[in-house]
Amino acid sequence: MAKTNITARDVMSTKLAAVAPGANIQLAAKLMLKRKVSALLVLDAKRRLLGICSEGDLVHRIELGSRKKGSWWLNLVARDRDMARDYARAYGRRVSDAMTRHVISVEPQTPLSGVAALMDNHKIKRVPVVEAGRVVGIVSRADILAALVRVGTAATVEKGIDDAGAVGEIRKRMGKEAWAGATLVSVSVHKGVAIFSGVVASIAQRDALRALAEAIPGIRHVDVSKLGIDKAATALMHALPLRIGKP
Repeated sequence: MAKTNITARDVMSTKLAAVAPGANIQLAAKLMLKRKVSALLVLDAKRRLLGICSEGDLVHRIELGSRKKGSWWLNLVARDRDMARDYARAYGRRVSDAMTRHVISVEPQTPLSGVAALMDNHKIKRVPVVEAGRVVGIVSRADILAALVRVGTAATVEKGIDDAGAVGEIRKRMGKEAWAGATLVSVSVHKGVAIFSGVVASIAQRDALRALAEAIPGIRHVDVSKLGIDKAATALMHALPLRIGKP
């Protein structure tokens, strides 16, 4: 796969599903269903981000009989502010009553890797993109998947390198990976088929070598059947001052 420098701007959706903070909760729910989205951005008249109203914000409603009820001992230690906020979320009629106010956002130039890391670390499904104080887009998991498809499609038409160049590229990439330091392998390429032989410490390392080679343009197939697994033998590699990837 070709190396890319994809940013949030490259993948973000600009057709925003948004609602005003004073909008009715029922309207917000209907809009989610109509737009087939799981959350709405809450914006003011100048498109400044005030919060997000998601499905999760609306499930504990008094109308549904699903309001959260803390145990008596938890209520004893809970702060009045927190209990008041929970009440407003359950009974309030405005989007501003139910929305999540603390929202993680990124800038258009944020690398896609950074966006994905934020989603993973904060366990969120979408990230608004903010520029000069205004929301200009949003990146969802679906947008990241779409980017993966586009990059993969571009890689299929990328011109491959010859066998000797492929061997050099495999060794170069191995030299950059910490996990490759515990391998005793050699690699050859013949007519686009990469063949690994030697010893690795685990099945995971074997699979990683396969994935590494498959990502190189010009490699049609990767054979790892000649790789043995021996934890004891490869453990010595961590203590040896060798540069992995050198013949």
